[in-house]
Amino acid sequence: MHKSHKYFFLVLAIPLFLSLQFCKRETDAFTVVPVIDYYPIQVGKYIVYQLDSTIFTNFETTKEIHSYQVKDIVDAEITDNLERPAFRIRRMIRDSAGLKPWTDIATFMVTPLPNSIEYVENNLRFIKLKSPVRENYFWQGNSYINADGDLDYLKSWEYNYINVGQPYLIGNKTVEHTVTVLQSDEITGDPELFPNNVASKNYSVEVYGKNIGLIYKDFFYWLYQKNNTLGNCRVIVEGQPDTPCPYDVDCDLLAETLDGYMKCDTIASRYSYDGYGIKLKMIEHN
Repeated sequence: MHKSHKYFFLVLAIPLFLSLQFCKRETDAFTVVPVIDYYPIQVGKYIVYQLDSTIFTNFETTKEIHSYQVKDIVDAEITDNLERPAFRIRRMIRDSAGLKPWTDIATFMVTPLPNSIEYVENNLRFIKLKSPVRENYFWQGNSYINADGDLDYLKSWEYNYINVGQPYLIGNKTVEHTVTVLQSDEITGDPELFPNNVASKNYSVEVYGKNIGLIYKDFFYWLYQKNNTLGNCRVIVEGQPDTPCPYDVDCDLLAETLDGYMKCDTIASRYSYDGYGIKLKMIEHN
């Protein structure tokens, strides 16, 4: 071959070679991880968690944390309301030290699909995971939920993958390959610094371990605002003296029994919380 022809083909070959290498690197970088890798499910699989439940007491002004152990076990293969293959999750609870027997408290349903994982809790369907599992991929995880009224805080949550493939420390154990799903992170005000101002928190994050499932969950929703306190409740029956309602008596039921109606006085208006929190940390799994 003529020398100039060799140089000509060499000039053509170099860009082609570089292009192929770039395509290879790009393909490697965007290798799709199936969502089922982060939510493996079969009958008999279980995960035990430490559960911290946050409630508000003392007229919804004081935060209390109650701790337990819960065990989520895949109980049976079923079909969901669209006749798709699904699984029933049975949740059991016991004391935080793990000394008492397990007691059933709830059931959930999981529908694993080729490109997503759907999870039903309290008749609400969530899209917990969705393909592709890659950094900063967003989706509407609560799109099946009619988030009105008491469920308004679930509206327009935009789920987002972060820390894909990164290790995550749970207690003294490290799960090597995880993905974090940030679901909501909205905070306004601070009742501790400004106790006489309206405030709210709507935060939810979940972490999934590869070949394990959910290993961590932190959910907290509350609304802090001024609420009226009612007192001096009584039953009014025409032509009769008022009947006081003791604090431990259902005044509405008493009014119905006496064929009257309930009436209360507004005693004061105060700031208080309305909401709750749930935190799960994996202890063990099979």
